[in-house]
Amino acid sequence: MTATAKNSASPPAQQQSIHSLLSPKSNSRLIGISLALILFSFYSLYSYFQYLHYHTPSWDLGIFSQLAQEYSQLHFPPTVDIKGAGFNLWGDHFHPILMILGPIYALFPSPATLLYVQNALVAYSAYLVCRYAQQLVPPAGAIMLTTAYGLSFGVQNAVSVQFHEVAFALPFLCASLGHIVLSRKSVEPVTHLKRACYWAMPLAFVKEDLGITVAMIALVIALRAGTITCIHQRLFPSAALVQPLSQRLLGAVGAINSKDGSLHAVLLLFWGLIWSLSAVLIILPAHNNGGVFDYSDKLNLAEVLSDPLQSFGLLFYPWQKTLTLVLLLFSGVFLWVLSPLALIALPTILWRFLSPHEGYWAPTWHYSLVLMPIVFMALLDALLYTQRFAPLRYLGTKAQHLFAISAQRAQELTRMSFLWLALLVVIASFPSQPLWNITREGFLSSSLSLDERDKQQALESIPTHSSVASDLSLLTYLVPERQVFWIGDKTHHAHPEYVVIDRAGGGWGKSAPQNPARYAHEHFGGDYREYQRFGTIYVLQRVKQ
Repeated sequence: MTATAKNSASPPAQQQSIHSLLSPKSNSRLIGISLALILFSFYSLYSYFQYLHYHTPSWDLGIFSQLAQEYSQLHFPPTVDIKGAGFNLWGDHFHPILMILGPIYALFPSPATLLYVQNALVAYSAYLVCRYAQQLVPPAGAIMLTTAYGLSFGVQNAVSVQFHEVAFALPFLCASLGHIVLSRKSVEPVTHLKRACYWAMPLAFVKEDLGITVAMIALVIALRAGTITCIHQRLFPSAALVQPLSQRLLGAVGAINSKDGSLHAVLLLFWGLIWSLSAVLIILPAHNNGGVFDYSDKLNLAEVLSDPLQSFGLLFYPWQKTLTLVLLLFSGVFLWVLSPLALIALPTILWRFLSPHEGYWAPTWHYSLVLMPIVFMALLDALLYTQRFAPLRYLGTKAQHLFAISAQRAQELTRMSFLWLALLVVIASFPSQPLWNITREGFLSSSLSLDERDKQQALESIPTHSSVASDLSLLTYLVPERQVFWIGDKTHHAHPEYVVIDRAGGGWGKSAPQNPARYAHEHFGGDYREYQRFGTIYVLQRVKQ
């Protein structure tokens, strides 16, 4: 064969690379990457200016920054003094996955690093949502679903209150639920169900309650695989096929096999339950200073089970709970509850709304973050079988006659209309969400206000490698290279060299100390004098005896 013939038979490498870039698969991936980068940029812009302007919603970012700092220095177990002098954070919540933060924090030792890590996890989860949706709905529909997920109220509120460990749950949830959804349409559903099990397993290491969510994912996988139906049929056969109980039990056990993913689902069920129970009953108490699980009073399970009717009513009252439920329903345009995947949201909803702790009830904070992948993947799952729901079947029939199109095209239009609605819900609610603050005058300004300059000077005035107790005003910002305590710690085990009190802020409300030096003396012992003062911020120094 001549050289000319060879060249005509196979296109040059450059031409092949162009063709690969223009392939539908590459375009789909490029769309997913673009949406993820846009979300990451948007949220990181918010985080940058939020951090720049010393906006501190709570002490949580300071706590996780100290944890990351401890891991970066290979300190095990980690001591987080903000929670209390010498407090072992392994006794607070079960989140071994946060060890990943150690090497990242070692490279970029700043609390702001954790904000960008969280934004990256949100962005990557959005990429996964897009990639799964692209296999099931038209490209425009995948873009709308991804945008609605990425800007949903649960994601926005989580970003606005800064870093929490549950952000690590997002990619695993999206990947696991995505494979469950794909199993509906795949010619090899068992493969997807097994992958769903594998992706769900790490969720047990994100937080102690997510092991229960893993168990619920296992039940949904078993339901999708037909395991539950098969076990029921073998345990309770028709009258004509009645067998001894021992044979029926053996038949039920035989229904659990690896061929249809049933064995994987059963093992996943035990995996989730064992880790949650071990965390709450053994691991956390073993590392806790008081030898208990600190959050056991947040939910009285015996009381809930003793009066189920009252417990059901408590899911909706006080009305903050109803507001959160309504927002959840609207986010998935109500349709998501028709999917079995909606069952996966139950553990989180139940422990939040049956708890007497009011902070869990509202749609604010980070407590709705893990619900967002469930809502939107369940919506995608429900859209695949719209013909099973009479109102949607009716809409499809009307669209078919109105536009003179095929039944398949009518179903596609129906699905797209609900994806449009999901996006419109996000757009309509955006002005009431925290990220609307970006439009507020001065938020995107690099110039600091007088109060912010005072905070910056106070921060710079405290020597590195010193110990300091602070209110919320500078708590997080002091963490790098200092031993930091929270001023509200009641253990009185801390004896900091410096104390920071912002009488006009810092989370004091109307109870700011009138005499900061006396407050420091009464709270920490020893004598403190005014070291420096910047506006309303007092920096006190311990007087050496």
